[in-house]
Amino acid sequence: MNEQDKIALDKIGKLQGAQFQHCEMTETAGTELFRLQVGSHGGSSVFFNRNGTDCRYSLNDGVNGSMYLARTPDTAMKEVFQHKKGLRESDLDNYIMGKVIIEKDIRVLQVSKLIKSSDLTLHELTTATRAVTQLLAEKVHSAGFGGMEFPSNVTGDPCLVLWHDDPAGTGLATTRSQTSLSQFEYQGKEAADILVYELGIPVEE
Repeated sequence: MNEQDKIALDKIGKLQGAQFQHCEMTETAGTELFRLQVGSHGGSSVFFNRNGTDCRYSLNDGVNGSMYLARTPDTAMKEVFQHKKGLRESDLDNYIMGKVIIEKDIRVLQVSKLIKSSDLTLHELTTATRAVTQLLAEKVHSAGFGGMEFPSNVTGDPCLVLWHDDPAGTGLATTRSQTSLSQFEYQGKEAADILVYELGIPVEE
């Protein structure tokens, strides 16, 4: 852990619950979000993973799992494929884009507002040191929030982490549809074209 991380931990440790209330938003029931995964997992794109030691805003309390979602499918693709130098068209069959629907209103903390209203910086919260970001998640969850909206480290676009004690997300989120990337289209564009022309990820035949 470097000096910057130690400073960030100290800043997060001093945050008060009242500061979080100013950064609150409601993720309303019926909201459609996107999650990209390998395989269909029995038709479910909802999974709250309790094993999140290497995940940015996971709680790791042995009870609550975390699920990461994007507001748009291109952000979901860039997040998943950020380290890929290229894909084959046949690979696209294996990746499933799920549309996930929120089933009840959820109190969510907006990290962008927290950065504006505190002495935390975006740079401090894009650290790879999980102890820093997970401490913030713990404090936010303890303050009664069900998740956080945060800027993607890769694109800067808003993403969500939600927390739930049921891995299947019963009562909180459900899968509306699943489509393999080989069949998926968004705003009239095929997934392969989005990957190549908008996300800079080559797709070979």
